[in-house]
Amino acid sequence: MSITALIHFNHVSNNNTTSWPDMRTSSWKPNYGDMLVCSSVIRQLEIEKVTRVDFGEIVKQDIDNALVRGSTYLHNNFDFFAANKTLDSIDSSTAIIGLGAQNPTKDVKFLDDNVEARNFIARLSEKGKSISVRGNFTAAVVERLGGKDIRVTGCPSLFYNLSCPSISLSPMLSRPERSIGISLHTGLTQNIFCHDPKSARLMHGLSISWALRNASNIALFEQGVPHEYDIADRTLSFNERLEKANAVLKVIGNYGLLTPYDLLSRMVSVKSIEEWLAKARDLDAIIGFRFHGNMVALLQGYPAYYYTYDSRLVEFCEIYRLPCQDVCHEFIDPSFQIINHDWDVTNSSINKCYSEIKYFYEENGFKHKLI
Repeated sequence: MSITALIHFNHVSNNNTTSWPDMRTSSWKPNYGDMLVCSSVIRQLEIEKVTRVDFGEIVKQDIDNALVRGSTYLHNNFDFFAANKTLDSIDSSTAIIGLGAQNPTKDVKFLDDNVEARNFIARLSEKGKSISVRGNFTAAVVERLGGKDIRVTGCPSLFYNLSCPSISLSPMLSRPERSIGISLHTGLTQNIFCHDPKSARLMHGLSISWALRNASNIALFEQGVPHEYDIADRTLSFNERLEKANAVLKVIGNYGLLTPYDLLSRMVSVKSIEEWLAKARDLDAIIGFRFHGNMVALLQGYPAYYYTYDSRLVEFCEIYRLPCQDVCHEFIDPSFQIINHDWDVTNSSINKCYSEIKYFYEENGFKHKLI
């Protein structure tokens, strides 16, 4: 029986379902997007037996191959030393799926002087037939660091269903009775992942306010921000949830656009991938601030609209040709943007990524289940 080392996979499985514990009572705080990525890769591959290893740990047993879960590793705060320690302990072929770079200004030169980043890419190039990256910006950064044989695959989570999705519009989307989901990220702060948190938080209020006026059904999806999670948690008292709703409104700078009851009545929390997909399945579109929060619509063939505030989101929107707007720009009716977007171009771009991810798996010796 062959053994595959899964490097930096942090998902939790329960009865073949990827689920996670209560965020308040668990010492481990789940990243919902990571759960979707890990679950997608596991579903896509035919793997007989696995051993899981985190960065900084050493692979001590004999393995047949290794796969690194790609994430936003290429930035100056990443512990490349720990990652290289793990890669050095692997004697078999090793590939990385969905590697990403992060820089507020999309400066492709920002890691040029980082020796450990160059060593990281050198190890990936030496141990694998190709490097899978999430978009063209990351590809350019990897190439500057010495990487070769780069495949732009986007994120494997888009192909969770083991097929290539085709985005189409529901006729309801053009009607005021539409159902809209909004993926939230009200905890944004000034760092390499957000160039303007004040504008991003204000855009939360504007987008929710628009939905209240222009949709019959609204779902506000929390994704691990504590105050958002508490608003949705009905095990808390009503007054506790109301207090958290007021706290969120204070953070986003409400400007009289919303009441705390607007949040209390519409906040949605999920604790498994299937629950997440099921709740997204009832909507005509998802707009918002979370890459994977919108991805649960896209992978099921429903449209999404992104509010961008960092290079990661911009890169994904560019590679898939998705409708989006920077949070610093004036608010635009998202339904108009979705309806008038060229989804044929998007579907063609998604199909190209689908072909690339299959090529990546095949050339690196992984048997996949993708159609």
